[in-house]
Amino acid sequence: MKIKLLLLFGLFLWAGAKGSAQTGYAHVELQGGYELFPSMSNKSGFCLNLGARYAFSEKFFIASLLHCGINNGTYEGVYAGETISLKHTLREYMLGAGPGIYLYNGGNKWIYADVLFGYGFGEELKASENSTSKSLNGFAAAVQLGIERQINNGLIIGVNTGAHLIGGKVSPSLCLKAGMFLNL
Repeated sequence: MKIKLLLLFGLFLWAGAKGSAQTGYAHVELQGGYELFPSMSNKSGFCLNLGARYAFSEKFFIASLLHCGINNGTYEGVYAGETISLKHTLREYMLGAGPGIYLYNGGNKWIYADVLFGYGFGEELKASENSTSKSLNGFAAAVQLGIERQINNGLIIGVNTGAHLIGGKVSPSLCLKAGMFLNL
């Protein structure tokens, strides 16, 4: 049933797809890629993002982002008197919104930047004889710089780089993205 609803929702979005960039359009995208976690045992992780933008001029837009960062690491530690590999994991989430600007708007190609502020939450868990868990709840921010291209019928592909500040820690990322324009 959930798959049918998802397909129906996708069809609804496709029916509203628009073919060219202009004032008053909405843009929805799915991003995914590499995220660096400098404070973790395993520095490499990945992120998934759901983003949306509404352009109220040829130069400016308002953006929103739902971010999920995942890191599954291990480290050599002591447990019950033995040196073994212990888990060090992190799950971070952010819901944010903020202003953005098109640095280049070439009709069907764009370079953009945005700054987002919102709420971050999640948990860092470091297993040991005295396991610790750190909450990441509170203020969050993100900055993104991206390049996009409209390929046809309102479909968009691109790449972006940025950083997320969640739980007082900054994690840079590099993502591929796919999205579409929507008529409003």
